[in-house]
This record gives sequence, C-alpha cells and structure tokens, in this order.
Amino acid sequence: MQKIRNADAVRWEISLLRESNESEESLTLYDYLPQEPIDMLVVLTVIGMAFYYIWRATYLTPWYDELYTYYYFISRGPVYAAIHWPLPNNHVGYSVLSSLLDMFGNSYIGLRGVSFICAVVNPLLVYRLSKKFMEDWYSYGAMLLYFCCMLVNDLSIQGRGYTLGCTCFLLVLRQLTLICRSEEFKLIDYILFGIFLILGLYTLPSSIYWVIPSCCAAAFFLIVNGYRSYDFKGSVWNTRYFKRLKNCIITGLISAVIVFGLYLVIWLAVGSNLLVKDEASVYFGMSHVKLILTHPLAAAKEGLDYMLSQPYIQSVSRIGYMQSFVEWCKSLCSYMYPGFNVVTLFLSICALIILIAECIRHFENSRTIFNLLMIFNIIGYPIMLIIQAKLPYYRVFSYVGVLSAISFAYVLEHLSRMARQIIRNTSDSPVARNIFATVPVIGILIFVIFMMTKPEYNAQYGQRETNCYNALYIAHPSENKNICALDCDQQYLLKFGWGIECENTDVTDCDYILIDRNMMEEGYTGSDYWKFYVNFETIPWDYVNSHYYIFYENEDFVLYKR
Repeated sequence: MQKIRNADAVRWEISLLRESNESEESLTLYDYLPQEPIDMLVVLTVIGMAFYYIWRATYLTPWYDELYTYYYFISRGPVYAAIHWPLPNNHVGYSVLSSLLDMFGNSYIGLRGVSFICAVVNPLLVYRLSKKFMEDWYSYGAMLLYFCCMLVNDLSIQGRGYTLGCTCFLLVLRQLTLICRSEEFKLIDYILFGIFLILGLYTLPSSIYWVIPSCCAAAFFLIVNGYRSYDFKGSVWNTRYFKRLKNCIITGLISAVIVFGLYLVIWLAVGSNLLVKDEASVYFGMSHVKLILTHPLAAAKEGLDYMLSQPYIQSVSRIGYMQSFVEWCKSLCSYMYPGFNVVTLFLSICALIILIAECIRHFENSRTIFNLLMIFNIIGYPIMLIIQAKLPYYRVFSYVGVLSAISFAYVLEHLSRMARQIIRNTSDSPVARNIFATVPVIGILIFVIFMMTKPEYNAQYGQRETNCYNALYIAHPSENKNICALDCDQQYLLKFGWGIECENTDVTDCDYILIDRNMMEEGYTGSDYWKFYVNFETIPWDYVNSHYYIFYENEDFVLYKR
C-alpha cells in the first residue's frame, strides 16, 4: 500500500516538473488526457454512465413528486421557489438551481438537469475520495458499487434534491479530508466546506443526518491529534490541529447563520401570506411587504409554526420502536442491493469493525480521517434516529449508498491484502498474488452487471403518470385547443410537456376529454382519488356520450375526442 502511494507521489512530482519546464503553447490535447490505464478506464466508465443517465432522464416519465415540484416551484422562477414552502415537497435549494436551468426553455433540463449533472459527478467523486485511501482498482470497484446501488439508481435523475444532497455529502467529506490532512491554511478549502454544508441543508433539511456525524468525525480527529501533539507550552489553540478545529467551528457557525437566514426568508414569506389571508387575523388584508417590514417577528413565527406543523419526517411511537427500527434497517439494506440485504448488513458491520480496529492501532495513519468519517456516518444516523424515535422515508438516506459501496470495496481490499500477505510469507507466488488482487475486482464487475440487468432497475417511476403522459401525447394538446384537466397529473403534465397552464375542469366544448377509468366507477374513493378534480357523480355523462367518441385508451385512461 505504501509503495503504491510512493509511486503516485513520484509520478505527481515528475508531472509537476514537466509542466514547469513546458510552455502552455507546447501542450497538446494528449497532455490533458489521463495517462494511467485505471484513469482511462474511469473516464470511459463515467462517459458510459452519462449516456445511461441521459437515457433514464428522457425515457422515464416524471412521477407525481417531480411534477408537483416542477409545476409549483421550478417553472415559476428562482425567486418564487426560494420563498414558497406549502409542503415539505419543495427541496428549496434544488428548486432554485433547477429554475435557473429551466430558463433555457427545456422542461426536461429544468426538472432533471441538476440531478443529471450530480448523478454523473457522484461516481467520480466516490472514486476520487476512495483513491486517496484505497488501492486504485478497489476505488474503481467502489465507484461501480455506488453506481449499481438501487436506491441511488432510482433517485439518480429524479427532479428532486436527493442526488444533489448526496453530491454535497461527498464534497463535504472531500473538504474535511483536505482540511484535516493539509499542512497549511487554505481559505478556499473552508469556503467550499461552508458552501456545501449550506447547499446540503438548504436542499434537504434531513441532510442533518450526515452533517452532524461528518463534523463530529473531523472534530474528534483534530482534538485527538491536537492533544497528542501538544507540548503543554502556550495556548492549546495555537497548535496546528486546534487552529484547524477553530477554523472549522467558525465555518460551521457562519454556515448555520446563512442557512438560518435562507429559511428565515421562507418563514417570513409563508407567515405573511397566512396572516394577510386569515380573516381572524389582525393583519388581514395588509400587504405582504408592509407586514414583513412592520411585524417581522409575527410573520416569522407564523411561518415557522406552519413549517413545524408540516414535518418532513414524522415521529413514531416509542412503544415497540426498536423492533420497528430493526425492520426499517433491514428494508433500507434491501433498497441498497435487492436480494443481498443480509450481505449488505454483514459487510457494513465487518467494515465498521475493521475501520475501528485500524483507528485504534494506527491513529497516526494518514487515512484515519477517512476511517473516522466512515465510522461516524455509519453509526451516526442510526443513533440520531433512535434518539428522535423517527423512521424516515428510505430515499432520505440515498447517501448511505456511498457508505455501502465504499464499505464493500474496503472489506474486499482488506481481505485481498491479507491473502497477498499470507502468500508472500509462504510461497511468494506472483501468480497467486495477482489472482487475489484481481479476482475481487472482477467479482465486483460481475455483481454490478447482474444488478443493473434486473428489470426493476429500469422500471417507470409511476405507471399512472406514464399512461397519462402517453394519452396526452396522443391527444396532442396545444394553446389553440379548448382543453380541460380532470386531475392533477393531467394538469402538471400539460405544464411540463407542453407548457400549458390549464385550470379548466369543465368538459363542456372541449376538443378532447381525458378520463381516468376510476372516475367511471360510481362512489369510487380508492387509490389516486385524492388527485381527482371531478368524479363519477360530477361528470356530465349524457353530454360526454352524445358529443364524444373513444379515440384512445390504456389501462388507466380513456381519451374522448369530439
């Protein structure tokens, strides 16, 4: 392992020397391309992943949560997205960034562009982070394992904030490793650390489940090393490690203030909107601006109370909680690699044991900060959930795919090194050493191919939304046609696919009518009923049957044309 790092350091120094002796004019495209076989393979793999994500982004129809996000936030501009929060559905940071892309006029880019960029970048970040502390080929294996994680795959290009939150998680890990290992102060490292903390929390409040463990891991590393290197002369805060700790604390506090300010804008906007529209309020009828300027505390309190009354993650009863928590953990593991939930849990525990043992034996090792970040994040969110008595949606923990992928590769690398050491101490056969070095990586590749060919990996997000979109495509809606939207999926898809704002729910004189089959069932109150604007009792069937004929139908919808 040390020889590999030394070889990398020599290659880096040679590269720097060569660049210093050459002018920019003498550099060719070849000089900018990756030179090592592993780096070439990584680049080609990332390009392949990019094409895969392009296919996902264009083939898979947006489901309800994506359409709601696009209709109410992204399509209305960055300012609107930054100050409105009717429900936890608005991942504010993501909506603001996506609304900027939506200005280019393509709804697919607007909705999924940010997630697409993050989905392509994340595997590369996993590789670059792992490469600092693991052998190259096992870092590549971690990258592939992250790519084939089902929860990561499902959320990869969705127009939601989960993939962006995972990007922030990876970049925070990167910045903390740079800060903790750096020999000198670099302001840019702390600025980037703060930016990624802010964006992560602004996008998903649930990012707190990785923010706290990551910051605690870095603090633990700096405190322990600070006291180990302290010579009891002068102030402890003047030592190298405690200076970094102080800078991290200051960065964290500044980031917290900025996050508070960003959410304060939302509280003021939401609170003022509620107060001026409430007839029982003393502020009824007052303008939003005047209320915010004259009574900011009242507006902020009302907005905060509303947000707290609509919690992003619901608490559950503590009675029988631990049993439910164990089942929840098993289900989360099954969402990582379906069919291998026991293996996922087992390898995660093995990785945790190895990481802790390595920290105890070699705390001065350069990869200790990496080990601590892994340890604190693996055990951090379960402890926080138990304390809070919460069982969140599994998609909140898509970033755990990073931990699972690196844990798997880490355990395999550890076993491979042990096997090679045993061989070196006995027969020292180069063939045997190469086998134990390459077989695990080949096994990872076979596993990835096996997982990615499973049908559920490429299934549509929502079958109803897909059938609705197909029926609308057949109807060919346009601004020149008289159309109606009888449920919210139709309304959102008209905006997303054709840029049409449709508030009409009256079927009279429409050029076509798209009716859900469940609307044809008298007294229906089952699945998707909450999406309906009309039902069997309110649709004028005599008028529909006498003026329209069935033009197209699928398993969910019937398209009537005049």
